[in-house]
Amino acid sequence: MAGRIITDKRTAKDPRSDSMLMIDLCNGDEDAFSEVIRRFQAPIYSLLIRMLGNEEDAQELLQLTFCRVYRYRERFDPDRKLVNWIFTIASNLAKKEWRRRSKWINVPLEYVHLASPGKTAPHYDAGRVQLKASIEEAIDRLPHHYREPFILREKEEMSYEDIAEILSIKLGTVKSRINRARGYLREYLEDVWEEWK
Repeated sequence: MAGRIITDKRTAKDPRSDSMLMIDLCNGDEDAFSEVIRRFQAPIYSLLIRMLGNEEDAQELLQLTFCRVYRYRERFDPDRKLVNWIFTIASNLAKKEWRRRSKWINVPLEYVHLASPGKTAPHYDAGRVQLKASIEEAIDRLPHHYREPFILREKEEMSYEDIAEILSIKLGTVKSRINRARGYLREYLEDVWEEWK
């Protein structure tokens, strides 16, 4: 059961809170684990693919993340947010992978997806693709200690407090790193902004 990624559609929303799911899981309810995976696999996968840069590694660490959730389920503190606990596990696994690789990997442009608001002129669509690619490349250039909190804040829309908990750093450090990341992005994208003003 542990580590199986859920692909089937759920028939009804599980009314249990995140903490109750973990309590039930610790009491042997395997369905609770399936629900934990359903709730959190998409945001965790999104984070991992942004951090690792390829689908295969992200999928592998996604499964490993949930294996660890299952294995260490007794260690979960019900007074803590479950999402933060799972993001911490995934983040630590990604950092271990970074150290193993000892270099940062860029996200390939094939993973850049744009949602078109409707029919637009071809040159507009091409420009949007180019702008999106420039932004993604700039994010990829961020040092990982700036990139990770930036992604958690901007892509996952987490609070500064939650990011501090996930990354085990001070709140002021989180704010500083995100501001520094934004500064780097402004610098990296200066020419792009001039072109698109």
